[in-house]
Amino acid sequence: MKVQLCDIQVRFGHLLALGGVSLDLRAGAVTVLVGPNGAGKSTLMGVLLGLVRPDSGHVMVDGRPHQGLPRMEREKLGYLPEAVAFADNLSGRQVMRFFTRARGLSRSRADAVLSRVGLAQAAGRAVRGYSRGMRQRLGLGVAILSEPALLVLDEPTGGLDQQGLTLLWEILSEWREAGRTVLLSTHDLALIERRADHICVLHDGLVQAQGSPDQLRRDVGLPVQISVTIDDDAAVGALVAQLQRGGLADVQIATDIDGRHRHLVMETAPDDLLQVLRIVDGAPSSVRDLRVAEPGLDDVYERLLEVTR
Repeated sequence: MKVQLCDIQVRFGHLLALGGVSLDLRAGAVTVLVGPNGAGKSTLMGVLLGLVRPDSGHVMVDGRPHQGLPRMEREKLGYLPEAVAFADNLSGRQVMRFFTRARGLSRSRADAVLSRVGLAQAAGRAVRGYSRGMRQRLGLGVAILSEPALLVLDEPTGGLDQQGLTLLWEILSEWREAGRTVLLSTHDLALIERRADHICVLHDGLVQAQGSPDQLRRDVGLPVQISVTIDDDAAVGALVAQLQRGGLADVQIATDIDGRHRHLVMETAPDDLLQVLRIVDGAPSSVRDLRVAEPGLDDVYERLLEVTR
């Protein structure tokens, strides 16, 4: 199922919630919506889900325009809301079987999904006794119950411990490998960084930037950090002088407590990285360690938002 949101505009009275947002949701890709509170992420998801009617623009499904996902396509959708709520007096198994009946699925599918999200042992317990993370897992189970072609997750990392996060990453990988589509919103960019194929940054209802993580890093141009450990003072001086002559990097030097090694921490423009590494490689006998750290997505995000302030 190919889905495109085309020039979506939504107003609530005098408030412009979305000011012409376009976004392609590619099959086999995880698309991530990020932005501050009030940026329009939930409104955009609401348009896709058919809960918010756009004032202009449309949703393209397999090449045909609609106001939102048509009923037939909504049956192929799985949704995890930001605030997961279930009847507290029901057990996890009863909740899952309710949704399997609603979707015309077998009872065995309910048990299989409960096991998949790590709730098999707690399936007979009332939801009132579930922790926040367990409720989040149950909501995720409901979302993937019918193995939907489009999975929409609103802040899916909330309340999850490391085991729960690992489970979420596995499911995202499964959906990608099966050629299905995932759209999620999050504030946890550091967590989602290695799982995102496409990122859309919203601010005040407008697309501030979008692209792959690497593309956004290139567009922002934040410096790359290089850390080098050297045990030869003469090599340190020569290396620093060569870097500074070329104007390639800002260098800071620190010394081990025992005085045996010098640590050079330098920042360089992404376009100069290879040249800096070639210069460092010129003193291989004295280099004991070399590490390169690209700016994290949270740094990229902060820089993108600085433009709007």
